[in-house]
Amino acid sequence: MVRLSGLAALLLIAGAPCLVLPERHVLGAGVTAAAICAGGLLLPSVGLATAGAVLAVLVFSVALLLASATSSVIAAMLMGIAVLMLLDATYFQQRFSRSAITPGVTRAHLGQLGATILVSVLAVGVLAVVSDAFWLGLDAALRPAVAAAGGILVVLAILRATTR
Repeated sequence: MVRLSGLAALLLIAGAPCLVLPERHVLGAGVTAAAICAGGLLLPSVGLATAGAVLAVLVFSVALLLASATSSVIAAMLMGIAVLMLLDATYFQQRFSRSAITPGVTRAHLGQLGATILVSVLAVGVLAVVSDAFWLGLDAALRPAVAAAGGILVVLAILRATTR
């Protein structure tokens, strides 16, 4: 069941950049990032999954820079949730793939992951409401650059968390 959440994350990783900029090149880059992430999920290798997640966030950041979309909050939320689910599923598989885990432990883990995703969605909602106040005074041409800079900060945070 945890591996299924990872597979759902792969679909989101491949498709979220296309929600911002629907072009075949963006889809190709998203599918490439998802393929690297799939390798990390199937092996299981947290390092490979992290490399794919970093590439996916960079693809998403480039799509934000090139797109003129003013509202990409939902796509960004989906990308963040996808990266969270992918890294969680990969780590779970790496740690417990050879052990005999009862279904109750797996259900509890998925319940905690679901609660984390719910809190993340609520946090995105709060940030979206708060950021509307800031967007009013920001030039429209700078908005994608600010969003892409936030994506790059997420990549740096992922790299820092995984290299400790």
